[in-house]
Amino acid sequence: MRLVININGGDSSDDFDDSDDDEFLKQFRKQRIAEIKESTASVTQKQQSALFGTLSIVTPEEYVEIVEKMHPNSYLIVHLYHSSLHKCQMLHSILDKLATSMENIQFIQVNALDADPNLDTICLPAILIYKDGKLVHNLVRFMDEVLPRGDDYSGGGGGFSVEAVRLVLEKLL
Repeated sequence: MRLVININGGDSSDDFDDSDDDEFLKQFRKQRIAEIKESTASVTQKQQSALFGTLSIVTPEEYVEIVEKMHPNSYLIVHLYHSSLHKCQMLHSILDKLATSMENIQFIQVNALDADPNLDTICLPAILIYKDGKLVHNLVRFMDEVLPRGDDYSGGGGGFSVEAVRLVLEKLL
């Protein structure tokens, strides 16, 4: 860094010649932006690939990001749940099994009350199905789609099974 002395007598901090510093800062900034982009792309790619073949629990923010970055011609099944509801726990167990056998579909689970604290849990569990980043099915009280009328959630009626859930989902895909 060079100090330039003002010929009118005296020096001023406004008179610093920092062109060398400017060039260094430009180069450093360019390099740092490239590093950040590379790091972000790598993390996003890992997150996306981890979602196939598993049921991933995500935050509402991650859910929005996943929908926005969906692969073309791909499906995303979202389980809106609350951990205190037995029906949600049962569906979680089934979706966890289905995710491993339906590897070309992303399965995620989002705590419904984290997404909307005012939500009435009577609508849970809910299933949302996206294709190409667009909502194509919104199944509130999903268990009503799976179980025959009059059946219960205990599994005693035989309607609540991995195969029953698979059949409902496959009809919608």
